[in-house]
Amino acid sequence: MMGKSLFSTIACLLLSSSLMAGGFSIGEFGARSASMGNAVVAQAYDASTLFYNPAGLGFLKGTHFYGGITGIAAKSRFIGADPVFDQTIHKGKDQFFPPVGIHLTHQLTDKFAAGISLTNPFGLGVAWKDDFPGRFISKDVTLQTFYLTPVVSYRINENLSIGVGAQIIFSNVNLQRNILLFNTEGVGGTGTEVGTVELDGGGDPTFGFSGGLMYKTDRLGLGLSYSHSVTTEFNEATADFTVFDNLDPKTAALANGLFVDQKGSAAIDIPNILATGIYYKFMDNFGAEIGYAWYNWSVFEKIDLLFDDARLNQTIPEDYENSYQIRLGAHYDLNTIWQLRAGYIYDKTPQPIQSVSPLLPDDTRNDYSVGVGYKAGKFNVDAGYMFVDIGKRSTVEDGVGQNDNGFNGEYNSRADLFMLSFGYQIR
Repeated sequence: MMGKSLFSTIACLLLSSSLMAGGFSIGEFGARSASMGNAVVAQAYDASTLFYNPAGLGFLKGTHFYGGITGIAAKSRFIGADPVFDQTIHKGKDQFFPPVGIHLTHQLTDKFAAGISLTNPFGLGVAWKDDFPGRFISKDVTLQTFYLTPVVSYRINENLSIGVGAQIIFSNVNLQRNILLFNTEGVGGTGTEVGTVELDGGGDPTFGFSGGLMYKTDRLGLGLSYSHSVTTEFNEATADFTVFDNLDPKTAALANGLFVDQKGSAAIDIPNILATGIYYKFMDNFGAEIGYAWYNWSVFEKIDLLFDDARLNQTIPEDYENSYQIRLGAHYDLNTIWQLRAGYIYDKTPQPIQSVSPLLPDDTRNDYSVGVGYKAGKFNVDAGYMFVDIGKRSTVEDGVGQNDNGFNGEYNSRADLFMLSFGYQIR
């Protein structure tokens, strides 16, 4: 009982960081591209092509800078399932995250070009209020990743280019939750609340690669891009425990003996991503692209947990499923200065029902985006908005709770994204 209680607390902490990395990917690293539903794999209009398709670098002449920020405002709420919970609506804390996309390209010769990009393609977080019944699973979690990607491209001929990139990945996770003793197995939130714990850890630098192919004419664009799977290892995560000082002597002695600071480690598998797109310019001032992206989330099968106390080592199954996105995007040029854009993404969730939890209440998403661009000489500014409708997802099927932690109910989540980017052709 005692060893299992300690294991459950720390294991859930490291599991939490994994779910954040596995369940929430971010793809909005250029306001123009995001306004078009990220359907830009077959286009090369600015330096953000380093992220969307490295081969597009070969079609950019001169030296280009393009950078900006995406403000993400996320909201979640939870209604617990009978008979454990009543129908109280528990709202999460309003969250705001500012992932950045910074891109720089330079044409070396008529054939070769190089560039470098900084993005945050996996991350975000979820925070709940202090009285949330799921605070024993997660109360506040934040994950950050930074991808530094140098890219080179080779333009085979006037219409065809290839590109490759080397990914250098840094990551960090922080999670806070409350601790239970004497909990009833399979019934979430039961037991005696004895304290809090905070997990904090930085991942070891990880290396991956990306590549792409693009064929482009005045009217037609065909694109293919690939990002390889990587494993991020958290080898020096620290779990810091605080035991409440208002416990009865027997419970306090037990809690202080069990919940001692220690280190843990885990490895997180991030999937391969293969994306393709077809772009066509129907008129001189109107073009559209349809794209498809495949995510190999099946690599996220399990989490191996290792602790200072070897008795707590455990393998936890995850069993994520492969998923995909369907992307649609279009632009309309009002004149040589102003451009309007719109897009849509159907984003299939990889998360099985048993893994849906307060850490990341994910579901299949429908993303709707609009945007506007302004260009004056070598300078341009792009702005956009995206509404991410995650909708409702219940962990109860046919009257039976499916969540691995026994914490069942219905989640309803959404996110609003505000994009702003600036570009400048240096020469």
